[in-house]
Amino acid sequence: MPNESENQRLKVFISYSRSDETFARDLLAGLEAAGFQPFLDTHDIVGGEAWESRLQRLIETADAVVFVLSPDSIISKKCAWEIDLVVQLKKRLMPVMWRHVGDDDVPLRLRQLNYIFFTQANSFGGALLALSNALKTDVDWIREHTRIGEAALRWKERGRPNELLFGVDELANAQEWVRQQPKFAAEPTLLMLEFLRESDQFQMTRQAAEQQRLEQLIAANSERETALAKEEAALARAQLAFKRVQRWQAATSVLLASVMGLMVGTYYWHLIATETNWFFTARPFIRANFERFVLSRDQERQLKPADVFRECAAKCPEMVVIPAGRFTMGSYTGPEDSEEKPLHEVSIPVPFAVSKHLVTFSEWDACAAVRVCPRIRDSQYGREDQPVINVTWDDAMAYVAWLRRATGKPYRLLSEAEWEYAARAGTTTLYPWGDDPGGNMAHCLQCKTAQDTNKPAPVGSFPPNPFGLYDMHGNVQQWCEDNWHESYRDAPDDGRVWHGGIKSLRVVRGGSWSKDADYMRSANRGYMQDDNRSDEVGIRVARTLTTGSK
Repeated sequence: MPNESENQRLKVFISYSRSDETFARDLLAGLEAAGFQPFLDTHDIVGGEAWESRLQRLIETADAVVFVLSPDSIISKKCAWEIDLVVQLKKRLMPVMWRHVGDDDVPLRLRQLNYIFFTQANSFGGALLALSNALKTDVDWIREHTRIGEAALRWKERGRPNELLFGVDELANAQEWVRQQPKFAAEPTLLMLEFLRESDQFQMTRQAAEQQRLEQLIAANSERETALAKEEAALARAQLAFKRVQRWQAATSVLLASVMGLMVGTYYWHLIATETNWFFTARPFIRANFERFVLSRDQERQLKPADVFRECAAKCPEMVVIPAGRFTMGSYTGPEDSEEKPLHEVSIPVPFAVSKHLVTFSEWDACAAVRVCPRIRDSQYGREDQPVINVTWDDAMAYVAWLRRATGKPYRLLSEAEWEYAARAGTTTLYPWGDDPGGNMAHCLQCKTAQDTNKPAPVGSFPPNPFGLYDMHGNVQQWCEDNWHESYRDAPDDGRVWHGGIKSLRVVRGGSWSKDADYMRSANRGYMQDDNRSDEVGIRVARTLTTGSK
């Protein structure tokens, strides 16, 4: 099978006695040439090593086990232990006769199976073909047996946590697999059946909780509508009484009451529509594309600077861990009253994560497809791996809110201080690669770029900075969470978001494809109205690491 990937090749464990090692290695080479992924146990394990644990793991990951029958293997305690484990795990077992053994001497559990003879009376090639054909029988069902068995063992070894149980789609596929068991295939183990039963119970419990929550929401809304109807009836009676006093005042009151009722009703119907969309559209998408990929507490604790992770299947930002540290924020040149002054020391006390690339249209459109984010125009520059543009500051905040709800993790925009720290990446020059903007290092009007200068470039078109972040300079500017301040006077020194200032203006950083190189400097600052849309402005996201990265 020359085009078959490593993960698709059938994994075959060969059990043999030490005296049959030469034949076992010939068999390994033959199976490898036939398109399988075979592997052997070992006879030279050093004293004191936990050989049973090592061999158990090899057999657990195998799809089938080939046992080499010989006078030595049938009396080997280690071979007997391996066969016991194979039977316990209900793996496909294929005995091959290498050196003749009488039927009465073969253990009963092997004697009941059909042998494939590699004795001198048969050609090695013919016997290998027979073995290959036997191994390929019901191969898809056997692979699934191995995959589900490994998932069940992992669940058991880690204390049976709910997060390792199968999700809805994977559970349905596994249950169908059990129903389609071939006639002579190995039975699922008791642990596998327990794992599937617990997965089914957990999913039923979750669905019942979601259904109960929706019913409570509908009931609460019904109560609100009843109360509103009573209030409207009371208001109508008051309006009739008021008509008798002054007709034009009554007409005005009726109009005002109608407007108020429309506003209240619109609010509640919008709430219901939002929650219904989340339950029936967004939530299933999250289950399929996020839940299995979100970092566990232990995984997050093991992160270290420069590590890269993504908490979804594909269409969400890939994140890079940025180390804690200190830097001097602001411009080293220019007048003292510049908006980039005064220079001040900033401490970033703990590591945090920053998206490796600008958020792309592909990632944005995944949010828009489930009607959580608005559909954004691309100004005919293209979508997919193009950076998302024409987003307001509120749009950017809605996107990080989507990531927070989809993952349960603290995604957000960068503070202005975090942005400059991540952009400088330990440098003090105008740009992280030096003081010259040219050399095809970024995308701007004066950057001598090989990209089309009439539109943004696809993300990752230029080299990353020393922290491994792409497009921090040029291409499109990036919203920060801070309000705009006219200088760094009284700026915080711990990297947090700087509130106050001019609240309708938000900080943008990084320069863009349509601006001069001066706007790309690490120290350069800019601002825009928070409701402004521009084909020069996009998004980069951050994530707080809550468990304390190393």
